[in-house]
Amino acid sequence: MRNKILIILAAIPFILLAGCDWGQNKSKAITGELTIEVDENFEPLLQDFKTDFEKLNPEAKVNFVVKPAKVARTDLLNRDVKTIMVGGGFTKEEEEFISKNKIEFIKYDIAIDGIGFIVNPSSPVERLTSQDLKKIFTGEYTKWSQIKVQDEEQNQAVRNKMTGKDDEIKLFIQRPNSSVYEFVKDSVLFGSEYSQAARICSTSVQMLDAIRKNKSAIGIINLSQISIGQQDVQDSTVRPVRVSYFTKDGVQHDFIIFHQGTVAYKTYPYIRKFTLYSTELGISTVTGFATFLLNKDGQKIVLEKGLVPVSQPVRIIKLD
Repeated sequence: MRNKILIILAAIPFILLAGCDWGQNKSKAITGELTIEVDENFEPLLQDFKTDFEKLNPEAKVNFVVKPAKVARTDLLNRDVKTIMVGGGFTKEEEEFISKNKIEFIKYDIAIDGIGFIVNPSSPVERLTSQDLKKIFTGEYTKWSQIKVQDEEQNQAVRNKMTGKDDEIKLFIQRPNSSVYEFVKDSVLFGSEYSQAARICSTSVQMLDAIRKNKSAIGIINLSQISIGQQDVQDSTVRPVRVSYFTKDGVQHDFIIFHQGTVAYKTYPYIRKFTLYSTELGISTVTGFATFLLNKDGQKIVLEKGLVPVSQPVRIIKLD
């Protein structure tokens, strides 16, 4: 799959600033200094965003502060910062706080992201269902040999290769204030608690390193962190499993690889948005930066860093 899908950006100009006062609005949008707290999962995109935006707008400056998503959202709601970019939306409790305190903000979806489950390349585990993932991450499954998939070749390989301590599942998860931690708890565990045996990784770099070093490990990663910074090319020192999703009424879908193309197709089951929120409601540097992100230049960076553009059409080509 990895080498059989090519995504091409079919750029169309995206106009965010318009109206009779275009000249004045444009001036406000491309001058001044902007500080944004950004979800740590999207750190690979930040330097290119900053470099290209400031090159196009030399009188503007963007400062990124990388933080866990929950911390960034809290800072926005407490008015400690005016602009954030995070994966996923607000929690139910945060939405209630927003409503109660009548907090107003603008919202721009920047990219489509996916959440994948990775194993060591030497692991024979290549396919897992959504039910398997829930049982693994809640601790119901503690050994790889407990898992029986519809691929008997995989089941046999697990019995042959994952013996002794290698049969014991080593579970790695993100820290609790991470957007990935929240997403998996909601969308995979359906509110159940993570296994107490899970080891917590403070960063995605630490997560990748843990999976590389442990044959019996499984962990969680998002698209931008598994990309090596080249469109359609993933880090080969870890391997994402194919996931088959069960609906609530028990219908099973095909096993789908975690990949930029399947996220673009929306055939991969675990997808979310990367979104900019700002309490600056008028025309400001935020407006200019959002325009850049949603136009060709910003969306090209999104594509090259392994995510899926949200405002620019893409052509998906299968290479057989």
